[in-house]
Amino acid sequence: MALSVTNERLNTVKLFIYCTLVLQPVSILNAVAENMVEVNASSFYMGENDIQDDEEPIHLVRVSSFHVDRYEVTVGDWEEVRDWALLNDYEFSLEQYYPLRGSFNNIETSTTAFPMNMINWFDALKWCNARSEYFGRKPVYYLNAAKSEVYKSGEIEIDESFVEWDASGYRLPTEAEWEKAARGGRIGMKYPWGSAIDGSKANYKLSGDPFDDGTTPVGYYNGKQEIKYRLNSLGGERQPPEDEFHFGLYDVVGNVSEWCWDWYDEDWYDDPRSLTEDTAGPNPQTVSTSTLKKVHRGGGFKNGPSSSQGEPLRLAFRHVQFPSVSMKSIGLRCVRSDEEDTLWSGAKPLGSESSHWFHLNWLGYFYSSYISQSKGAEFGWVYHSEFGWVYPMGKGSYDNWIFFPTNPTGTQGYWMWTTKYAYPYFYKNEEKKWHWYQYLKVSFNSISFERFLDKKKIEWDFPFNN
Repeated sequence: MALSVTNERLNTVKLFIYCTLVLQPVSILNAVAENMVEVNASSFYMGENDIQDDEEPIHLVRVSSFHVDRYEVTVGDWEEVRDWALLNDYEFSLEQYYPLRGSFNNIETSTTAFPMNMINWFDALKWCNARSEYFGRKPVYYLNAAKSEVYKSGEIEIDESFVEWDASGYRLPTEAEWEKAARGGRIGMKYPWGSAIDGSKANYKLSGDPFDDGTTPVGYYNGKQEIKYRLNSLGGERQPPEDEFHFGLYDVVGNVSEWCWDWYDEDWYDDPRSLTEDTAGPNPQTVSTSTLKKVHRGGGFKNGPSSSQGEPLRLAFRHVQFPSVSMKSIGLRCVRSDEEDTLWSGAKPLGSESSHWFHLNWLGYFYSSYISQSKGAEFGWVYHSEFGWVYPMGKGSYDNWIFFPTNPTGTQGYWMWTTKYAYPYFYKNEEKKWHWYQYLKVSFNSISFERFLDKKKIEWDFPFNN
């Protein structure tokens, strides 16, 4: 069956697309959106003077816009992606199977709500790649400068040239990105909320919480904890914070420290290259430090506010560790660049691209009536092996709106939303309901949908909403 669409009719469809997607509210994007915070491009003052030598001098760094996880990656997040990754050629260390889940006197029933830990730096990079692929985004870390082979196994020191910084996928923050997000746009603060330690804002040693000497569930520290002097909170309750976390992030201080991309160089802030826009840290071949270690930031539940130790919960404090080491007090928080993939960017042409036949690993085979070489994001009308003729729009494999026509001219029909993660389920925004397709050769469209009336929205949410 062929679908004939004139230029006039195609323009009508495009106008309908604009009215549907731009002029009407699209609540589905709230229903399944990542729980990330956008940090806008700007310069900020990094470091702190007169406390630790490797934090000096305070210097101005410009960082491009990026998105950062609101919460630390949880045990549940890790396990869901890891289990998929193990079926898709990924390998991780044995230690990551045994994370700390709370504390000795654990009062939390859900052990997957705690921050992931016992992961080395290499595990963190591979998991970021797996998370990207799991949700249909382009991975960031590769095994060569050509970026032709995704990093999935082994403990390999990935060169900066092997990183696709402009990819849409998830990655570790650079040290500059981490500190910018943690500071929340404020200047001169020791902590995200002000200049005094506060046991109601962070999980640290003797902070006075029921999880002492262990991790808390992510987001547990939201300013509502009861902090008492008798519980050894080191006086934190006597000096309330000036404000809360400005960007809406949780646990950037305490709980678990968070791996960053950068190699550690104690003299890096004195190096003019540290002032480079979007700096990713020093080259391991030129660091002044005698041993090669990676930076992790924020401090963890084992750290206290002691001045004799340099106040290791401060925003400027630079924790370091060997990249192959796994610890109960080190986890991760992902970021991603403010970049988007073109629609179905992973689709592979069958034979020459001029044949117009493609295969997308999660969607199957389809024929494109039109390919824009200049834009690279349009396929025009698509004949899908199961759906028949449809009109797709969106980004990569993670934000796809598909128009299903109900008449042969393609001027009437309805829009459904899906992703690699959600497929074969589709969301119809007008009904606020999810649908599952059934393959039936009937009428004009070869597809029919079964509506899930008994499902609550939360059952379909992405796991990273915490």
